[in-house]
Amino acid sequence: AESGLVDTNEKPGANVTGTSDLTPVKEQIDLLKQLVPEAKTVGVLYCSAESNSKIQADMAKEAIAAAGMESKEYTVSGSNEIQTVVQSMVGAVDAVYAPTDNVIAAGMATVGMVAGDNKLPVICGEAGMVQNGGLATYGIDYYQLGYMTGQQAVKILTEGASPADMPIEYLPAEKCELTVNEETAQTLGIDVSGLK
Repeated sequence: AESGLVDTNEKPGANVTGTSDLTPVKEQIDLLKQLVPEAKTVGVLYCSAESNSKIQADMAKEAIAAAGMESKEYTVSGSNEIQTVVQSMVGAVDAVYAPTDNVIAAGMATVGMVAGDNKLPVICGEAGMVQNGGLATYGIDYYQLGYMTGQQAVKILTEGASPADMPIEYLPAEKCELTVNEETAQTLGIDVSGLK
C-alpha cells in the first residue's frame, strides 16, 4: 500500500494483488535474541535514501523493543560511509540488525570485516548478506513465494476470484529459510549448533 499500487494490502481494490517478499523482521529479531541472549542494545543499520529500508528499520525497532532490548539507529547515505558508521557502533551496541538494503548488501563485506574484527554479530535481512559476512538470517524462500503466487493465479483463472478482493499475502515464518555463516559464527565464538 505504501507504494500506491493498491488501496490497502488487505483489500487491494483494483486489478492488482499478489505476494510480498517483505522480510520477516520479527523472526529475525527473535533469531538475534536467540544467538545473542545477553544483548541489551541493537544497532539498526540501513541506508537513509531507501524508503523500503526505513519501513523495515521501523519494524525492527518495534520488534527489538518487544524483545526487551533497546535500539539505536545508524544510517549511511552511501557506501563510502559504511566502514566509519560500523566502526562507530563498536562499544555502543551488542549486536547489529541490517534489513534488506541495497547499499548495505553491496557493502556487506566491509560490514562483516569491521563487525567480525570487533566481535559484533550482524543479523541480516537476506541470505546473500549472510554469505558476505553476516552471522545469520531467516530469509524469504523465493520458490515458496512463487508457489503461493501461483496458487493466487489459479484462484483468479479457474475459480473467478477477483484480485480487488484478494489480500496481498506474505510468506509464513515457518516457510522462511535459516541461513547461517559458520565461519562468521566461529570468528564471533557463537554456537549455532542448536539452530534449526
